[in-house]
Amino acid sequence: MTPKIPNRMTKSRKGHVTRAQNIARCTAGLLRFATPAEMDALLGHLPAARVRHALHSHGTPNRVVAEAVLRRGRREELDRLVDDALLNDGPPTLLGRLLDLDDPETNASILGAEGGLTRIPRNLRRQLAHQTSRRDGVTPVPLPEGMRELLMAGHRTPEPLDHALLHAQDPDLAGTALRFLGAGADPHGAVRACRTLLDAGRGHEIRDLVARGLLPADRWGPDGSEPSVLAYAQAAISGEEGARRLRELSERVRRPELLRTVAELADTGSCEPWRGDPPLVRTVVNRRHPGIPRVDWHAVLEDEPRRRAAEGPLPYRAAGFMARRTDLPLELSRMVAADHPELAVFISDPAPEVLADLCGQGARPGAEVLLKVVGNGLVAGTLTPEGVVATLPEEVLDVVAESLWLPAARGTAEIRALLGRSGDVALAPFFVDETGHGRRRLRDPAKAAHWDPARAYGAEVAGLRRLREGPPLSADDVLDKVEADAVLAPTDGLPDPRVLRRLAEHVHEHLGGRPEAWLVALKLLEDGFVGSLRKLLVIAGTITR
Repeated sequence: MTPKIPNRMTKSRKGHVTRAQNIARCTAGLLRFATPAEMDALLGHLPAARVRHALHSHGTPNRVVAEAVLRRGRREELDRLVDDALLNDGPPTLLGRLLDLDDPETNASILGAEGGLTRIPRNLRRQLAHQTSRRDGVTPVPLPEGMRELLMAGHRTPEPLDHALLHAQDPDLAGTALRFLGAGADPHGAVRACRTLLDAGRGHEIRDLVARGLLPADRWGPDGSEPSVLAYAQAAISGEEGARRLRELSERVRRPELLRTVAELADTGSCEPWRGDPPLVRTVVNRRHPGIPRVDWHAVLEDEPRRRAAEGPLPYRAAGFMARRTDLPLELSRMVAADHPELAVFISDPAPEVLADLCGQGARPGAEVLLKVVGNGLVAGTLTPEGVVATLPEEVLDVVAESLWLPAARGTAEIRALLGRSGDVALAPFFVDETGHGRRRLRDPAKAAHWDPARAYGAEVAGLRRLREGPPLSADDVLDKVEADAVLAPTDGLPDPRVLRRLAEHVHEHLGGRPEAWLVALKLLEDGFVGSLRKLLVIAGTITR
């Protein structure tokens, strides 16, 4: 239960009142500094509208919230993530996480987006229509019955989804799509649909399609090198040799993708057109969305000792693809870090072993790489501040402790506490234009709002800065005077990342590890509190301790 909150709004008291003008966006801004464990506990206490807003804050997606929503698995929340991934151009890893669920309802939501405001990638349509597991490409993952009935109903005019349904393992769906599209069907899909009908013992349906001329009748493939689908179908219903040839062709055409070797990940043959014997279908991995192709990681791992002995380290293109995958096994993520340490920055949930391997390479990875790996691990919850402090060399630990990278601000605050570095910092200069992570700039010299204290923090802070004599203002000075919306839900000016890092330190000290303290802080923020934002956090922590 939430502890009783003392009423601090009395007419007899005077002082600065901290109240969120936009409580939904301020809640999202404060949750920017929650750990994965805290977010898991808080989700059940937040209204649905607040959870939706919390997916983004300070102009960027909040992965801690998105991952907690994925773990909870509520249908309406997962549908919101589908919208973010497909309609709102969400982070690339989000679509991978949704596909990793192997959830029929989620797959139906993604497939259903095809008829909305977006066009999902062609290969993803085929995978979802195929209705098999992302993990092995074989285990059935049937769509919900309602979605199946909708797909069976067909459309007035052919759509991309109809061509994708030719790849369905369900002979009813594949046959319905093939009859609907007729001779205008995509040849690759038509071959797959004929194979599905053949394997299901429905040769009579293929015979009917042939008789009615409902199969593509033109030559196709590279330079028209392949006979028509109609010719293959006629051969298939004529004898075992024709059926064998149709099955062999169906293994070569473009189909719901399942990559099994590093060579297929790198796709060298398709990237180098001067090579002989061009494949029937060219598919270039580095032009795909990294989260979409299905990969049989067990097969890749099984083949890797032989490949490494013959060819050496991972090809850069394949390693880059692997690093961006959300389902990459630990063994392969360690290989990526060993062969191409600079690509480790793309590993979304690095394990402690990956960090230790990188540190074991000495100066080769560089501090910026280790900083991003640590940040990703802290946000994902796969690395702990204690483990980071115990693993990193002293010079890199110093860089991490001074980082201003906002997504990992809470983890940085915990590391600073362990090192005894927590505390107020002087804002000299008053604004900085970078995040402390790489060379990502926050402020444009041509935009006055980026450098204007009044627009960033309000008139009170700007006036205090003008009148201040002696030492410059500090982060705590700003947090004592600023309105909550200015730092939690900025719309005009940009808060300095040192102020936000200091706010994360206060959150860690006063709310850390106690969901009830978070709830009190959010309640005070909504109802109004006589005192500063910093004092609000102190009170919320005190009355729940």
